[in-house]
Amino acid sequence: MTTETDRVRLKGPRGISRIDPALRDAAAALDIVEFRAASLPAERERADRLAAERAAAVDTGSVEIEDRAITGPGGRRLDLRLYRGLTKSLAPLALYAHGGAFVTGNLDTDHPHCVELARAAGCLVVSVDYRLAPEHPCPAALDDVEAAFRYAVDNSDLLGADGTRIVVMGRDAGAALAAALAQRMFDHEGPSILTQVLHQPMLDSDATPSRREFQRTPGLNGPAVSRAWGHYLGHSAASGQFVPAHRANLEGLPPAFISCAEIDPCRDEAIDYANRLLHAYVHTELHVVAATFHGFDSAVPEWVVSRESAALHAQVLRRSFAI
Repeated sequence: MTTETDRVRLKGPRGISRIDPALRDAAAALDIVEFRAASLPAERERADRLAAERAAAVDTGSVEIEDRAITGPGGRRLDLRLYRGLTKSLAPLALYAHGGAFVTGNLDTDHPHCVELARAAGCLVVSVDYRLAPEHPCPAALDDVEAAFRYAVDNSDLLGADGTRIVVMGRDAGAALAAALAQRMFDHEGPSILTQVLHQPMLDSDATPSRREFQRTPGLNGPAVSRAWGHYLGHSAASGQFVPAHRANLEGLPPAFISCAEIDPCRDEAIDYANRLLHAYVHTELHVVAATFHGFDSAVPEWVVSRESAALHAQVLRRSFAI
């Protein structure tokens, strides 16, 4: 006979025993995301509500925050959120693309991380509210991120920023967009990028061993990642133009800092991309955070390892801006 406890266990995330004890309660409380067309509205509503709650609880002391709208691709409105940390000179720039697997997320999603980056790195963080799939398949999101990037560089004087010192950064799908932007700017001889910071990145539309292994992990799972890529690509081919891992030649790209979780379907593509960058003579630093799941630092931000991860990202920005 199947009990209610058994049903909850079957519906909930698995692999909890492999996760650090400090994270287990938070991991067990997370829903299993599906990213099916039918489930997306409810999943978005839930993700947006949680993001808004986390954003409202953030200490924004010593950081100036401004919401701004610019004209994006096709004359559409593109919303940005600017975070300015304390600095005595022109602020270096960090363009940020939020997480959400291409299909969820908004400017609140990584708001706490953007606040901390601006404060700890003394920079201007420009966060982009890019369009989501499947309503807006590629290249909509990438075009939006590029539009925000060019706006920040072209208007750096008006923003009180240094357009010659810019880093691109993102989490999961946002990291894919940051990596694709770095590739696009190299190909088009666009503004120079000091570093690409890719946190828990979704870089490959093809299934990897970790994506096949982690079928019901908390935070993100293999089937949901595959569906998210399907929504994003739409009818487009999974080419190097849209899928960073499919690019054949990585030589000449900006230096990279890549961080990922161990119990994460996106783990192997992060490691593979870092290895390929190294073999393409691109300076690359890789961190695999042991016994953690995708999004652990958002779910349990006060945990010592989450704090260390945030501090490390800020340190990477400071080191990049010092060049």
